[in-house]
Amino acid sequence: MKTVIIGNGVAAVSAVEAIRKRDRNCEITVLSKEGEIAYTPCFLARYVSGEIGKDKLYMRESNFYDENQINTLFNVAVNEVNPGDNTVSLSDGRELVYDRLLLAAGSKPVVPQLPGIEGDGVFFFRTLPDAERIISAVREAEGVVVMGAGFIGLEIAEALSKTGHRVTVVEKEDRVLPRMLDGEVAGILEKHIKAEGINIITGRTIESVKRGGGKQRLEGVVLDKGESISCKVLIVSVGVRPNLEMIRNSSLKTGAGVMTDNRMRTNIPNIYAAGDIAEMEVYGVSRVNPVHINAVAGGEVAGCNMVGAEKVFESHLEDMNVVTLFGLPVLSLGIQKGDRVLKRADSRGIVKIYLGEDERIKGVQLIGDTIRGGIYLSLMRRGVPLSETYDILSSHFNYGSTIKVF
Repeated sequence: MKTVIIGNGVAAVSAVEAIRKRDRNCEITVLSKEGEIAYTPCFLARYVSGEIGKDKLYMRESNFYDENQINTLFNVAVNEVNPGDNTVSLSDGRELVYDRLLLAAGSKPVVPQLPGIEGDGVFFFRTLPDAERIISAVREAEGVVVMGAGFIGLEIAEALSKTGHRVTVVEKEDRVLPRMLDGEVAGILEKHIKAEGINIITGRTIESVKRGGGKQRLEGVVLDKGESISCKVLIVSVGVRPNLEMIRNSSLKTGAGVMTDNRMRTNIPNIYAAGDIAEMEVYGVSRVNPVHINAVAGGEVAGCNMVGAEKVFESHLEDMNVVTLFGLPVLSLGIQKGDRVLKRADSRGIVKIYLGEDERIKGVQLIGDTIRGGIYLSLMRRGVPLSETYDILSSHFNYGSTIKVF
């Protein structure tokens, strides 16, 4: 059996390991348009800041592919997937035949349509090559603007601030991490970041990119009310979308991503999808969820089912994000809406728990004191009613406090 995996990230590695635990003999080929062995994007900001070396980015040792008998085709892109004849067409003119195919090609940055955005000085922050281009560009940069105060935008802003650069973050929503935090918790985080020297502008948009000189060098950005911010580097971080170009002409069912069931199967029996590219129904809504934990779980589920070992995606794709910015940890679980909100605020931080009508947890936000995040996630996944726990807001709340629900 010939197994082809498009992508070499978290989901791909997880799938390879799941397959090899159950089948040591099938032929596996991993395709990647990058030239690196598998690395995690989670630590790219720390690489940019100089806190870690490049070697710390890699998820596995360099002999991972040989030990698992994996054929690798790096520095090659997939032009098209052809389900009709079970082939993939590559950018170098070759075609590969597969019996089973895993789409784990991840996502790419959203490029806003702004005058002047194309050209030198504008960067995205998604891959290791992106990080290395930024490191090179900021060596002599007088100022940096980050467009977007989401997870990735704030991480790269922190990294560049730590290396001595003047950084301004512009966010169109009224708060930082708008998809992750409510206004109260976001306000605490914003104040903390500003105290470290980063300028944050919320509720405003960048309307154009200013250029000048014979080479149209970057000079700054223009905001919605006409004022300018000078910079030599602009980093755009306004979201991602799945890499679907290779399947546009196929019969694969897509929405925002490649539609899958809870076994990561697509509408074509021998094609699976996992990671940022996969879309699944969650809480009655079909969506993609491009976070690390889902790529790990989705890759494992796909790998198991590809070799006939049935496994179901059981984490329900909760929105789960954890980030530490300038030493302040923040954690968000689920959705930040509920029929009732429980809150504890003290010197350790803030705990906010969103409950539904049935008294079950729908979402959690923690800032400063995040140590009990795993307990809240477990209660949320198991659908435990609040009435079956002890004081959930107590600073002494732990797994023992939930003993009567087991």
